[in-house]
Amino acid sequence: MTFSSFRLFYILILNLCLILSVQANQLDLSQRSNLKPSETIHLDSEHVLLLDVRTQREWDAGRIKGAVHLPLKDFKAKLTEIVPDKTQQVVIYCSKGGRAIAAAKYMNNLGYHAVPVVKGGYSQMLSAGLKNSD
Repeated sequence: MTFSSFRLFYILILNLCLILSVQANQLDLSQRSNLKPSETIHLDSEHVLLLDVRTQREWDAGRIKGAVHLPLKDFKAKLTEIVPDKTQQVVIYCSKGGRAIAAAKYMNNLGYHAVPVVKGGYSQMLSAGLKNSD
């Protein structure tokens, strides 16, 4: 192998590694029912709506930066206002997971595409490194 062909081979391998690294950071939510809290760090906030279904008191005590608040008690009445596009990628969380599961089931029954729930909820997301909103 000549130096120039070795160099070309090396460049191709580096590019492949870069492509695989980028793809690894993009989560495919289409077949997911839940996410690990650590996976939520990699969500693209421009394309994925992070929906918080906790109570107003919980929301006021702290929230994840970029999340949208829709308390479960208002969920049915305001869902189509907050998420009018059923193809919108949505990830739901609450404090531990129960309310988020109920909200995700409701959305899936209405025809929204896969709506994963964050395992462990808000506190686990903070522990995984997500930032609290100011």
